Amino acid sequence: MQTRSRELPTEYAGKEIFEIMPVILGGSPTDPANKTVLDRVSHIKAVRYWNRVIHQLREQQRNS
Repeated sequence: MQTRSRELPTEYAGKEIFEIMPVILGGSPTDPANKTVLDRVSHIKAVRYWNRVIHQLREQQRNS
């Protein structure tokens, strides 16, 4: 099986592409305006933030 790798410019080395608004909350998975590039630490912080928001929304939904 052959895999294709995309060559990214060197300024993106070690970075993560991140969806600004998660798809589960209505963000577009394909719109470039919903994408940003974050370093690893910022990516982890952003993921943790959205995981908390999604968890809180699910809890609110269960309690209503």
